[in-house]
Amino acid sequence: MKYVSEPITFTREMNGTNVDLIIPEGFVKDLHFSTKEHLMLMLRVVGPDLAKVADFFEDGEDEIFNIKTVDAVGGSVINADFILTDIYMDEGPNLSVDIDIEVPMVRLILDFLMK
Repeated sequence: MKYVSEPITFTREMNGTNVDLIIPEGFVKDLHFSTKEHLMLMLRVVGPDLAKVADFFEDGEDEIFNIKTVDAVGGSVINADFILTDIYMDEGPNLSVDIDIEVPMVRLILDFLMK
């Protein structure tokens, strides 16, 4: 199931400047509004930029993020400021000596409240 029809752009103020992070729609595993004010996102990012994603959201609780995308289910445009209330981050799997090495990835569950 497709959750967004465009990449998600997150904007966050870091060290006095606005920093953008663009997540391609293929990495979005869930986008859910439980209420008009509560947004939950689940992301799974693989590839060379996963450290950039982890660093962007690390220590981001209680910070303001602008989120821009288009909801694929309802077709509505999302462009609003949200406060990150909770984050779950799982970096893995770890590299090992197994023959069946899995690709390193970061899994994120992000809970936001509309500002």
